[in-house]
Amino acid sequence: MRIDFAGPIDRKQWLSRMGVKGDGDAGLLRRMDLCEKRLLSAAASQGVYRVVKPEALELKGQAIRKHLAGCTEAVLLGVTLGAGVDHLIRGSQIRDMAEAFILDCGASVLAEQVCDLFEERIRRENSMHFTGRYSPGYGDYPLECQDELIRLLDGARKIGLNVSRSHLLIPRKSITAVMGGADHPVSGYLATCGECTLRDTCVLRKEGRNCAGF
Repeated sequence: MRIDFAGPIDRKQWLSRMGVKGDGDAGLLRRMDLCEKRLLSAAASQGVYRVVKPEALELKGQAIRKHLAGCTEAVLLGVTLGAGVDHLIRGSQIRDMAEAFILDCGASVLAEQVCDLFEERIRRENSMHFTGRYSPGYGDYPLECQDELIRLLDGARKIGLNVSRSHLLIPRKSITAVMGGADHPVSGYLATCGECTLRDTCVLRKEGRNCAGF
């Protein structure tokens, strides 16, 4: 499915991704404005989703099992900005590494916003209660589970979304996730830092923050 997103890219999240505290200076904001135009022009955002039974998934890790507790359905989703954004960033890396960094961080925020928009569509199209989305690599849900999600979604054929031998998504600015669904309210589960496989290298943790934003 095509996902139309005209912007703007969330400046607060973008600055945070770059490690900038506050609102940024005028020069940086001008560069971000230019980068935003290039990103939105390069993006060809698409999404695909599928509803399956939780038992159809290989649920590795305790956190994903807790997330789907009480759910009768598992909604798998994949979203990509497309190969054009990857090409834009790689081209900029040759000419201007500072600009490439701004583009890379902006593209990550853009991917999340596009995924939010796609999630809203899924909720509108399905009359059930949902948890939030939970992605491989978060908590103790292994990154290798990307492979299973891409296979079940038929991501390569439907939206050009593939996975590398090291379980990274191609194009890079893409997201896969699982949401739980049921005919009654479900809350899902937010993994703790202690459960996360990235706890020893997490940048947010070093800054005294976490994935929940506090």
